[in-house]
Amino acid sequence: MASTNNVSTMRYNLFPFLRWFRLLNAETVKIDIIAGITAGVLILPQAIALATVAGVPPQYGLYTSIFPVIIASLWGSSYHALSGPNTALAVLTAMTIAPFANIGTPEYIQYAITLTFMVGVLSLALGLLRLGVVFNYFSHTVMVALVTGVGIIIVIQQIGNFLGVQMNNGEDLVEVMQQVVIALERANIYAVIVGSVTVLSGILIKKFRPKWPHYIIAVVLGMLATQLLGKLVGQGNTGIYFLGYMSFDAIPFSMPDFSPEGFSEFASFAYPSAVSMAVLGLMQSAVIARNMAAKSGQQGLDINQEVIGQGMSNIVGSFLSCFTSCGSFNRSAANLESGARTPLVGIVSAFALAALVFTAAPLIAYLPVPVMAGVLFLVGSALVKIKDIRKLLSIPGEGRIVFVLVLLVTLFSGVDDGVYLGVFLSIVLYLRERSRPEVDLMFEDEVSPYLLPGMSADDTVVVRVGGSLFFGSVPYMEKVFGQAGERANKHCNLVVIGERVTDIDEAAAEMLKQEGIRRASEGKRLALVWVRESAMTSNVRNILKDVLTQGERRRRQSDRQQ
Repeated sequence: MASTNNVSTMRYNLFPFLRWFRLLNAETVKIDIIAGITAGVLILPQAIALATVAGVPPQYGLYTSIFPVIIASLWGSSYHALSGPNTALAVLTAMTIAPFANIGTPEYIQYAITLTFMVGVLSLALGLLRLGVVFNYFSHTVMVALVTGVGIIIVIQQIGNFLGVQMNNGEDLVEVMQQVVIALERANIYAVIVGSVTVLSGILIKKFRPKWPHYIIAVVLGMLATQLLGKLVGQGNTGIYFLGYMSFDAIPFSMPDFSPEGFSEFASFAYPSAVSMAVLGLMQSAVIARNMAAKSGQQGLDINQEVIGQGMSNIVGSFLSCFTSCGSFNRSAANLESGARTPLVGIVSAFALAALVFTAAPLIAYLPVPVMAGVLFLVGSALVKIKDIRKLLSIPGEGRIVFVLVLLVTLFSGVDDGVYLGVFLSIVLYLRERSRPEVDLMFEDEVSPYLLPGMSADDTVVVRVGGSLFFGSVPYMEKVFGQAGERANKHCNLVVIGERVTDIDEAAAEMLKQEGIRRASEGKRLALVWVRESAMTSNVRNILKDVLTQGERRRRQSDRQQ
């Protein structure tokens, strides 16, 4: 029986999609096919727009919306999270490669594919080492700041295309703003009109008809505005640029550059960015997966498996002409709202998009560049949640300081530096939280049940402690015990109720022992009452032998019941 269970577990670990295959029936398949086709159509304009942000030809955005989605759906863990091109990762891709090659050139594309492979390997390694759970502990404030910064960067960097003016987006934000000021004098009024129609129509449709596909409708109206202007003043007089014809391959094979002269040089430069992209992508994917599971009621979500799926999707994607991808907020939310039930939706959406691309390729070639800039304005502005930011800034404490710091670093130093600062601050905040165990001071009638022989309520302070007592919490606990003594008198007994303590390390045990010695020198006593055996090692138990009073509270409770 045990060997059968082991074989079954191994099979599910290698092929996690077998878990949800069992949920498929006629009704579920029908619902998921409809939701998948809808998701495939909706991603088309955003995929092309994000390819522009990443600096690669539009067809690479479509490839990234097809192949990684299939792999992540099969080897991930979330039933409703959908992967694909991601706004923040697209920005980081451009920022990383721009110093090496001109945007859109074969060299640039090669570096993008290599970078995708690097991100995939790092992500897969984290998943296989079972380190995916660390992404549960990143601060939500940091995530909001990073996403807000990326949204602002996208809007600013697309101003040139919106104005119909060529700009160098590889520069830092201050230089881009300087270019924007210069570009205003050379703005193409026709491009501005077309872009404005796209943006305004998208905003109005989203506000008054939120269930309608506002991106697609905005693109269609923008294209119609372009055609109307062309008829009024002549197509050649508008000066509006189009995406142009794109060649698609059913299986667009590619190869990361592993050559010593190519890969090693680029890898040494791009490794820090690859780490940032892996961390940022997995942070978003973990947040999305948890949110979707909470809303849908999915049981058994495995973040490590989700990380493995994201890593595999990028590794496979690097051999199929894809740039870096991760979980998508917009696609996942729309997927859940459509009533989707299983990851079959992701697979169906990929095939639906592929069919649409091959049938509508000539139409895609006539997409005006200002229209795509307008779509990116919508995408970028959607990432800036004004209500959330206002609420966050209104709450006193370190949260708003962290938000402002990460946002400013993201905007003026780069998304990768923002990620590093965000990770550092998340760790600091987590350790700070961990170093402050739960402490409740007990008063008056609450005290008497916990008094030990020889103690009275007048000369005893009782505190209930919960959480982890470790070396990082020692200064905080010393301060708590000192303040507790001052509330009563400097020479008082101290009873520490440890029923909620999860673990005690040797440093914390030594602190409790020394506190007991100090009180004993004053003729008083420290007692640690009712700590679970599982919270202590044998060494800790030996250190605490003079202050640990195991079972005393149970005896007191028994006396009261009698």
